[in-house]
Amino acid sequence: MKNRMQKKFVAMGIFVLLATIVTGCTETKLSTAKQYKHKMGHGRHRLQGVVSLDIFQDQDGTHVLVGKQTHHKKTLWYQFSEDGGKIWSVPVEILGKDNLAVNMGRGRDAQIAAKDDDIYVTWTQYTDQNHFHSGPMRAARSVDHGKTWEKASAPPDWAQGSHGFIDLGVDSYGIRAVWLDSRDGQQGLRYSRSNDGGISWAVNRTLDKKSCSCCWNTMKTDSENNSYIIYRDKNPSDMSMGVIDTHENWRYLGHVGKFDWQFEGCPHIGAGLDFEDRQGKLRMHAIVGTGKQDVAGLYYWYSDNRSENGSSVKRLGDDSAMHGDIASNDGGQVVAVWDMRAENGLAIFMAQSADSGQTWSAAQQISTQGNRASHPRIVYTPFGFLVLWSEHQNHRSMLMMRRLK
Repeated sequence: MKNRMQKKFVAMGIFVLLATIVTGCTETKLSTAKQYKHKMGHGRHRLQGVVSLDIFQDQDGTHVLVGKQTHHKKTLWYQFSEDGGKIWSVPVEILGKDNLAVNMGRGRDAQIAAKDDDIYVTWTQYTDQNHFHSGPMRAARSVDHGKTWEKASAPPDWAQGSHGFIDLGVDSYGIRAVWLDSRDGQQGLRYSRSNDGGISWAVNRTLDKKSCSCCWNTMKTDSENNSYIIYRDKNPSDMSMGVIDTHENWRYLGHVGKFDWQFEGCPHIGAGLDFEDRQGKLRMHAIVGTGKQDVAGLYYWYSDNRSENGSSVKRLGDDSAMHGDIASNDGGQVVAVWDMRAENGLAIFMAQSADSGQTWSAAQQISTQGNRASHPRIVYTPFGFLVLWSEHQNHRSMLMMRRLK
């Protein structure tokens, strides 16, 4: 995929947001970044514009999948950047459909992954028959760098119910997928893999027979092809972590942050995970949320021994912090992003560490004052950190972006 988008890059003039470049804990001169605005309708009570977002970073660049709603029509769009989000390719509509049957929203976003020349996306189908309008998983793939798309096989081999809260990962051999479904009569964590770019999928495995039914899953693969999965457990309702190794063996590791939270409802909060590899020493960085009384909020945690036996948790933000993500590089920089209450509703905040998570800067709001913003995502690129989130006002939503160094 070398130089694959060079001829197709277009500077997106409709991006107008300015981003602050951050080095350590100081700010330098403003430089341009992008804010992608979509022509949006004005539905009376339904959010219009960007309603889904996923981002995937590989050696070739940054892949972004955006879901939009205009009036009653839903679409998925793909874009790519080779320079860490400075210049983006022309948006391409997935499957060329101007109205896909997609059940999506922030926290249950459509997902994207890339492996060599294959780009693979999944989503949950919208249906009127099932609870919460959630149907079976659907998928599409591209083999020409995102220029054209075709329908693809979806990972589940169980079609009697809905699938949700999908996440995709990639290792040296192929694409991995995790999701939730109720094939055993209760909601559980399922897994499959594809070694041919999403053309076919292996027999599904149940990793945990009983999990939370409404929180998103997070899967990240380390430099040794081990895929770590963080998901919300039951009894207690803390975030749990496990790992699938290179031999496809699953090992449950335990809770990430032992809050002992018992909750029977749907908190709709997940986790963020990334890895730092310094001279062969792996450190896992995670951000997890809890709603337990007196300790509610988001917490940072790290581990050097690839297990739940890591650091004590450090709170980021206040008790209103809900949805977070985290990214790191191999030089000791770690950046956490999350949403929490501000003067006019939810806003996006960030904090950073320059010493592998030992100490952290004060929280800083990065979303627009006065607008409601939520569900940030962050990746590390060769050009620095890239943060994306959805921000809206008066039922109109747009994708916002900020580049950090």
